[in-house]
Amino acid sequence: MPLTTEFMQAKRSGRKPESTHASRFLRPSLVLVAALVLCAQSIGADEVYRVTTVSPFPRGIAVKDGEMFILSRGRVRGAGGVSAEVNDNAGTIYRIDRDVLQPISEPDVSEEVRVNGDVFAAPTDPPFRLWDVNADPPYRDRETVRPYCGLRWHEASKSFYICAYSGVDKPRSGPGRTFSKNLTDAILRYDTRTETWSEVERHDIEAGGIYPHHDPTKMPPPHGWINGPDNLLPVGNWLYAVAKDNSGLVRYDLTAYITDPSAGAAPSEWLLDDQVETTNAGRIEFLGHSALAYRDGWLYVSSRTSSHIIRMRLDKNNDPVFPYEMELLALFDPWTFEKPKPADLTDMAFDSRGRLYVVSAKPSRVFRFTPDPENIYDARDGKAAPWRDFSALTENPTMKSENLFIDENDELYVTSGDGYDFQYGAAGTVYRTRIDD
Repeated sequence: MPLTTEFMQAKRSGRKPESTHASRFLRPSLVLVAALVLCAQSIGADEVYRVTTVSPFPRGIAVKDGEMFILSRGRVRGAGGVSAEVNDNAGTIYRIDRDVLQPISEPDVSEEVRVNGDVFAAPTDPPFRLWDVNADPPYRDRETVRPYCGLRWHEASKSFYICAYSGVDKPRSGPGRTFSKNLTDAILRYDTRTETWSEVERHDIEAGGIYPHHDPTKMPPPHGWINGPDNLLPVGNWLYAVAKDNSGLVRYDLTAYITDPSAGAAPSEWLLDDQVETTNAGRIEFLGHSALAYRDGWLYVSSRTSSHIIRMRLDKNNDPVFPYEMELLALFDPWTFEKPKPADLTDMAFDSRGRLYVVSAKPSRVFRFTPDPENIYDARDGKAAPWRDFSALTENPTMKSENLFIDENDELYVTSGDGYDFQYGAAGTVYRTRIDD
């Protein structure tokens, strides 16, 4: 079971922990780490393009057989969220033409961009648990499972994989609403051979807030490891997944799916919690696991609460080297009580030259650095400028991006539910820009 730190206990209860300064997440020796300060390259709005607005809220990008696909999360809560009045196409995988391009310097969305995409796979119930339009009041629906993030293609099993969970907005005294998360977290798979959805993982709602929901050493999968699945990544025939709410890294064995499309929940194991021992910085509190990337025998993991990026060495079979060999690579602004607005790192990817691109969700900014454990990248307190500030480029200070993707041509894509285009009351855009420096 993952450890629960004093910090997380304090955060959940609303009380103030003993120390909330950003340096609490680091050993004192890290204060001496040199900051790598970069200047953001100046580009114009004519060098950033809209590709499509067909999805109300694109929340994942993948390429299969040279074609690009995006996942629709559904209408963003800021635009009204789920409702009986709006079909937000949550759980739909669209196939899009990535070469449909319109400079964002043109204010009106073109018709070609607006309709760029066709439905490749629609959600089914099961394994999705679609919103109950008859729930009265609506927030009584506590079993809904909607796609949350991530869209990954695994060639050997001919399947797409996504993270899924949901929640409801409940009324509260005074203005506004409060979000209450459901306990039906899942990882779902769409097999292109059978054109069907199935479960890789599912948390049992009857177990309440217990993760995993049973003893995984005695019971068959699914185990319900992850609370708030936030990203996933196939490496070989393993699917690595991270959870932001119980700060964990888990992996699932996809081998059975390669020959048997009807295989059930995948065997899995817990790998990492919120206490991380690094070879170059000692022990750190790694809170809110959020994004994954892979390159040259290393699995890269980011966190969106403590705002670190680390890497874990894998062997030739894509298994973690044991004892774990992990290194701290980057520092971004963490969540604290005094400053409850972290960098919110939600996705990352490498270009062909080995540079790592990391998206800070809101306002939408992408940072870039070359990982070097001897020179930890320090972007705290504005020490490093973003490589691209999409919020500034789109002149939208509230733009939010939670996924990025780099294709084989070093074209970088970001997704956003930023409200540039409204279709049936929903909003979403995929942007593209060239990595040419």
